[in-house]
Amino acid sequence: MAAVGVARKFKLDGSWIEDASLRDMMRVPLLERAAWAAVAITLVDMIRTGLPADGVRAYGWFGVGSSAEWSALNAPLEPLNGQTNLSELLPYLLDTYGRTTRLDVMRDTSLSFSRAERKKVGSFYTPADVADFMVSAIADSARAESDEWWLDPAVGSGVFLAAALRRYRADDRVKFAESRLTGCDISPQACDFAAFTLLAEVAGETQNPLATWAAIRSNLLAVDTPTAARSGDLRARLAPGKGPLRLICNPPYATGGAVHMADGRPTTSLYLPFIEMSWTVASGLDDAAALVVPLALGANRSSDHRRCRSAMTAHGGEWTLLFFDRQPHALFGEEAKTRATIAIRRPGPAPASIRTSRLLKWTSRQRSTIFSEARAVKIGQASIARLVPKLGSGAEFALYRALEPYRLRSGARPEPTKATASEIVGTTLSADVFVAGTAYNFLNVFRNYPDQLSWRGTLSASGINRMRCATMEEADIVTAILSSRMAYWLWHVECDGFHVPAWFLAELPLLNMQIQKGPAKELARLGRSAWAGLQRDVICSANRDRLTFAFRPTEIGDVRSEIDMLLAGLIGIDTDASAMLRDFERQVVSIDGTVRLARNKRDIGVQK
Repeated sequence: MAAVGVARKFKLDGSWIEDASLRDMMRVPLLERAAWAAVAITLVDMIRTGLPADGVRAYGWFGVGSSAEWSALNAPLEPLNGQTNLSELLPYLLDTYGRTTRLDVMRDTSLSFSRAERKKVGSFYTPADVADFMVSAIADSARAESDEWWLDPAVGSGVFLAAALRRYRADDRVKFAESRLTGCDISPQACDFAAFTLLAEVAGETQNPLATWAAIRSNLLAVDTPTAARSGDLRARLAPGKGPLRLICNPPYATGGAVHMADGRPTTSLYLPFIEMSWTVASGLDDAAALVVPLALGANRSSDHRRCRSAMTAHGGEWTLLFFDRQPHALFGEEAKTRATIAIRRPGPAPASIRTSRLLKWTSRQRSTIFSEARAVKIGQASIARLVPKLGSGAEFALYRALEPYRLRSGARPEPTKATASEIVGTTLSADVFVAGTAYNFLNVFRNYPDQLSWRGTLSASGINRMRCATMEEADIVTAILSSRMAYWLWHVECDGFHVPAWFLAELPLLNMQIQKGPAKELARLGRSAWAGLQRDVICSANRDRLTFAFRPTEIGDVRSEIDMLLAGLIGIDTDASAMLRDFERQVVSIDGTVRLARNKRDIGVQK
C-alpha cells in the first residue's frame, strides 16, 4: 500500500509496539512495523469517525506523540474515503502480501505478484461469514460468554477473534477484547494487525486506545506455533485464566518444507499439526475447536493423513465435517479456488462420534444458506482412517454401509492400469473399458476413441484409466457398473470431486461382487446399451489445441436406472436406492436452479 511507503519515510519510534510484544519469539525490523502501524491507526480512526483520512486527528486520538507530518498519509488513503464497509475490509488491507481474496479490494492488478505469493504458501484470508459461522458453532450459548477464552493459533489479521468479539453481547467489550482473546502467528506484523483489527471493533468504546491496543497485543504471540504446541506449553503461555478454550483458525494449506506432528513424525501438509491442536491444546473436557482446512483432511490417503484421522477418532469428541467444493464458487473467493472442509470438534465420547456431509456445490446466490450443520449426517464411531465418506443423507449412509462387505476381494477382477488417448483410437472394440482421469458431473466412461473424432487435432496426453477385462462380456458388465449412478455417487463420496484415481477403481466394491449368470447377462446387455447411448452425446473440448472427448450420459438415463436397480438388488438393499441416486445426481449437477447436465442439441464440436 502506498501509504506505508510514505510512513516509512517518517522513521517512526516503535518502542510502544515493542513494549506490547515483549513475549514474541520472532522478530522483524521495528521501523517497518511502525510504518504499518501508522497506516493502521489512520484506518481505525476512519472507521471510528466515518470521516476521510486525517493522520493528525488519528494520532491525536490514539495517543502516540510524534512530530511526523501525519497529513502526508492522507493522500494515499483518499481512495478509501467514504467506504461504508471499511471495517470489513480492514483485515484485508492490513496485509504485507497485498490484498488477495476479497473481490472488493482486488481490482489493483499490481498486486498479482502478492496474490501469487499468498496462494503459493496456501495462506488465504477467511471471509467474515465463514468466521461468524465457525464462532457460533463452538461458542456455548448456555455458558456465560466471559467464561470462554479464544485462541487462534494462525491469527493472521484477526478475522476469527474479531468474529468472537462481535458475538460478545455483554457490556464491557473492551475488557473482553483485552483479556479473553489470544492468538499466535509466525509473523509479528500479523499479530500487530490482529490487534488493530480488534481495536477497530471497540474503537468507539475505549477511553484509552493505546492502552487497549497494547493489552490486546500482549495476548498475541509471534511464535512458530506447531513447534510451540509440540513442546506442550502453548496453552500455558496464552491462557488468560480459567474457563473453556475455544480454538479456531484457518491454518496455512500449502505443502512444502516439513513440519512435525505431535509424535515427532514429519509432514509436508502444514495444516495437519493445527488439526492436532484441537485435542493437544484444546485438551480440556469442555474445550471445543473449529478449523477451516483443505478437503484433503477427509480425502487424502497419504500415511500422515491416515494417522491424523485415526488420532481424531482415538482422542474422542464429536466431530462435524462440512465439505465445500470449489466449483461453481469457492469458499475463499475466486482467487483462491480450493476445496475446503470446516472441521468442528465439540466435547464427546471416545472413540469420537463423526458427522459428515456431502461435498457441497453452490453459487454466490446461495452463500447465505450454506453455513449450516443441518446437512451433517451422523455416522457414529465409524472408522475414518481410510477416508471420510462425504454423505448427504441417512439413505446414503445406509447404501455406503451395505457396500462395505464387498470391499473384500473374492476372485479375479479387472485392475486399473494407465493408458493414453493415442493408444485407444479405433473402430474395433477390445475387452477394455476406459475411465478418464478427471470427472465432474459424470464419470467419463468409454470403450474407445472412434476414428471420426480424432482428426480434429492432437489428442491430449492426460492420463486415462484402463480396466483390462478377460472377456467382452466382462467388459460389457464393467461398462454397465462404471456408467451407473451408483458408481458416480460412490466416486463423489470417496474422492475429491475432480480426480478419478486408480485406487478408487481398484477398490470399487461394485467390481468385487460375485454375480450369477442371469444377472450377469442382464448387466452385460445394459452395458452394451449404455455404450451405444454414450456415443450419442460426445463433447470435444480443446485446451491449448490438445483435444479431450467426454461421453456424457444424457441419453442413457433409463438405462442407468435399470443398472442401479439391478445393483441394489444384488447388494441386498431396497430398490428405492435407484430413486435416491437419481435425486443425488439432480442435486449435484443442478445448482442454484441451473441444469448443468443437459443434452447439447448441436453437432459434436470443439468447445474452447
